[in-house]
Amino acid sequence: MKRKLFVILAFVVLFAADKALAWSGLTHNAIGHIADQHLTPEAKAKRNHYLHHTLAYYASWQDEVAWATQYTETRFWHSVRFDARNRFEYRDGRNAITHISRIWKEMRNGGYKRLDDSTIIVNLKLLTHMVGDMHCPSHNMYDSDPRIKRFSIFHKGKKVHWHKFWDSSASTYFHKGWTCQDYQKNLDKLSPKQIAKICKGTPEQWAKQNGKDMREPYSLLIRYTELDEMPSENVARMVEIVDLQILRGAYRLAYVINDIFKE
Repeated sequence: MKRKLFVILAFVVLFAADKALAWSGLTHNAIGHIADQHLTPEAKAKRNHYLHHTLAYYASWQDEVAWATQYTETRFWHSVRFDARNRFEYRDGRNAITHISRIWKEMRNGGYKRLDDSTIIVNLKLLTHMVGDMHCPSHNMYDSDPRIKRFSIFHKGKKVHWHKFWDSSASTYFHKGWTCQDYQKNLDKLSPKQIAKICKGTPEQWAKQNGKDMREPYSLLIRYTELDEMPSENVARMVEIVDLQILRGAYRLAYVINDIFKE
């Protein structure tokens, strides 16, 4: 009995640790909710048919099933790594971009009609999470750059690892008291032309842009420094970046799903 209890507790601890390394539920919900507002009538009807719920509802699904046997491999589909020259590293498919591109290609141009419903449902849930995750600053990793690879800051005297900081940035360190509906109301103000510019390209090209742009937020953090003691302009810029990444993730998610269900 004690051994069984130990195994259960160990599982809970591991699951909690994995969840701590995921962009917060609030952020994923905000991305899903904004994306929901930009679905075409055709895509919205298909979303309702397959998911029986909103994208926001399933925005954190991939985190929640990460330790289920059939989804263990998906634990490696949350991030993107770049080399010293900012080139995307495929790592044998253990990245978000490979699987966003694979699912999109498989389902677009009427391809989803050749799949069974259960596959379509899982694919939509994965897309909803991975497109959001690839826009989180800490899910863009630079293993060859020691300035970014490993460091911590402090928040109210407590050491916070850079990965946890960015993953929890909107829900904890930059929390505005907003719900996902508030994020949509306050941020979702771009023109159709601006949205089209954000969505132009492929997941690989979006990743390349993120790989370039997400070096900035790391440079704004001052190592082993209390967050409240960092320059106010640094903090304000970090908030701007997080908000922009939420919008990018939302618009691109809607773009992918609209494209899949346009036929």
